[in-house]
Amino acid sequence: MAGAIEQKAVAAPAVTLVAGYLSAVLISAVPWLHDHLTADQQQNLPIVIAFILSGVAAYVVPHTHRPDLAPVVAPPPPRVLPSRPVPPPAPPAPPPPPDEEEHA
Repeated sequence: MAGAIEQKAVAAPAVTLVAGYLSAVLISAVPWLHDHLTADQQQNLPIVIAFILSGVAAYVVPHTHRPDLAPVVAPPPPRVLPSRPVPPPAPPAPPPPPDEEEHA
């Protein structure tokens, strides 16, 4: 089924790509950045900027709901039967009387 691409899945990679290239161009085009950053900072700054902006974009972009999935329905609450009083157990039977013939 071909449908709309989820916006969250596209936003972060797209922002990473664009922000990485734009920040690299910005470092080479702005003389102050080129002169005041070390070579390591010039290489790492586009990566850091792209990472931060992609995280923000992925957080801000709304989620696209899939129309092919059924909505989540909560199960019905469990059926609780009214409790009945339980009668107490019957007392134990008395022991049988002793045979008189045995004692004679």
